[in-house]
Amino acid sequence: MAVFSLVHGGQQGAWCFEPLQAELEQLRHRSVAVDLPIGDPDAGASEYAEVVVSSLADVDEEVVVVGHSLGGLTLPLIAQRRPVRLLVFVCAVIPEPGTNPYDLIAQDAEDSETAHPSLLDDDAQWHLTPREEAREVFFFDCPREIQEWALDRQRPQCEKPHREVTPLREWPPVPAAVANGVFDRCIPIARARRTALRVFGRTPVELQEGHFPFLTSPRLIAEELDRLARGAERSWPVTVALEAQHA
Repeated sequence: MAVFSLVHGGQQGAWCFEPLQAELEQLRHRSVAVDLPIGDPDAGASEYAEVVVSSLADVDEEVVVVGHSLGGLTLPLIAQRRPVRLLVFVCAVIPEPGTNPYDLIAQDAEDSETAHPSLLDDDAQWHLTPREEAREVFFFDCPREIQEWALDRQRPQCEKPHREVTPLREWPPVPAAVANGVFDRCIPIARARRTALRVFGRTPVELQEGHFPFLTSPRLIAEELDRLARGAERSWPVTVALEAQHA
């Protein structure tokens, strides 16, 4: 049995992992998900990481940390604070020392016109994507009942994690796996490929999914996480972040 720490993205909460947690439980794994303080304007990636670490206070063993979307910013920070076996970025933002996501998205928009405009509001201190826009960007490939369930639970996201220079100074010596959705409208696959190449020296595993593969295909994601945790036939290539960072 492995213990998975599940870290949600912006505007979301621990609730979004409920279908995945049910599947992981069927595979005899334990999972822990916690609400991040996304409504606190003073909370950034370090504060988010501390909340995740606190949620694992009763876990002595190494955990597999899975981050989605904005939650990816916390993953290496968690690994600097407690024992971690593996970092898994699923349709996630990957932190790059010396940068912030806002500037990287803006640069990407200039270079390739792939950034979504709702992520580039110069004045906002927080954002909550309008319901129908969120349906089309985040949940378009989910069943209608899942869309409504998710849209009812979204909450405002404060901007500090987007705009602060990442507190990450160097990558911890922990393996990392990266997977992105080919049809993701939030983190376009072209951007995901460039980022993974820049940070890890290889492109991500490409899933035939949108931004929430653990809502559209929770069993598939649970099975892949199970394989990664067991170190069996790995369909998601794993790379050591410390060795790959800016090699």
